[in-house]
Amino acid sequence: MNCLARRFIRYAEIDTRSDPASFSFPSTPGQTDLLKLLRDELLEMGVEGVHLEQGGILYGSVPGGEEGVTIGLIAHVDTAPAVSGHGVRPVVHREWDGSPIHIAEGVVLDPGECPQMEPYRGGAIITSDGKTLLGADDKAGAAIIMEAVRRMLGNPGTKRPRIVVAFTSDEEIGRGMDNFSTARFGADFAYTVDGEQPGSVDSATFNACRADWRITGIEVHPGSACGRLVNPVRIAAELISMLKPEEMPENSSGEEGFEYPMEVSGDTEAAAVQMIIRDFTTEGLAARVHRMHSLHRFLSEKHDRAVIELEIRNQYSNPRDTLRADRRLVDYAMLGTERAGITPTETSIRGGTDGSRLSFMGVPTVNLPTGGGLFHSRREWLAVQGLEKSLEVLLNTIFVWGENLDG
Repeated sequence: MNCLARRFIRYAEIDTRSDPASFSFPSTPGQTDLLKLLRDELLEMGVEGVHLEQGGILYGSVPGGEEGVTIGLIAHVDTAPAVSGHGVRPVVHREWDGSPIHIAEGVVLDPGECPQMEPYRGGAIITSDGKTLLGADDKAGAAIIMEAVRRMLGNPGTKRPRIVVAFTSDEEIGRGMDNFSTARFGADFAYTVDGEQPGSVDSATFNACRADWRITGIEVHPGSACGRLVNPVRIAAELISMLKPEEMPENSSGEEGFEYPMEVSGDTEAAAVQMIIRDFTTEGLAARVHRMHSLHRFLSEKHDRAVIELEIRNQYSNPRDTLRADRRLVDYAMLGTERAGITPTETSIRGGTDGSRLSFMGVPTVNLPTGGGLFHSRREWLAVQGLEKSLEVLLNTIFVWGENLDG
């Protein structure tokens, strides 16, 4: 394995699963463990201004670079809370022949369901052992940035802009930018390295909200419940049944939005429903939020003896409009992709990154690839060739900036 893949595997083995129920920063101690490892490696490479804040953000400035513009590189260290990240054991499937990969009993990576794998036939595919996710989202991005820093420092004669880096925590639970300081970061523009396949330059994300429902009923023994019992579980089921099935994630694609009930819990006393709401336009998101409030009014009137509460919180916004004022972030990444021998496509990511919020904090940000897929699942995979190409795209993009510092 090359040094880039080995670096990724070293990071992947650290449990950095984030925890939405935690009130600490970062939400889990494993994230701090990886941030400290990255800090030590940056210091060893000679990166300047290395600083790890208690809020779970690691900053650094790469020596050298021309004056004029500062480009930031960002990756997050946490993994999604939905799947275990404890005891990750990366497995390298060398000389993959294109057939389904049996990761574990009942866990099969079928290329027929994942055509993005086809270009990597004959190469190496990394998965977990099937008991956990792999963590390519976004430890592959962290590995790419660290290797890019190492190579830039090893080639000081190459013209490039000033480069700063940041590694964030708790991105998967929407807190990646909560403690982020744009002043300490010091970037004019930034790239998150948090995408999937080389060729994609993600310039748009969803606008995102979270909707938390809490339903309190009246608990009565079922034998004497007639006219008295108010069952919050049934109200929760009624709420979910009123959502449009054609606008669920499993039935939408491209730039179609959705309303997604992610978690349901409850008993005869109280029930809770956690949803996320997504749309690529601000008008579309506003309409979906309005629908949530309409459902709340309807259910509250229908079940007037229950207490039905709805809390809606903004999570992140689509940076597309902020990028229209200055197209260099996108155009230079497209050219960097071309120079890696890949046809570039400006794309929308059906999710969000730290860059979604950072763009609205005054640092326009575009998302670049990592070479993996099926994130947040036990079938998550990373192609070694895709990892290498993603690094090539990133470095090429930086050097395109260097060529145009006077322009």
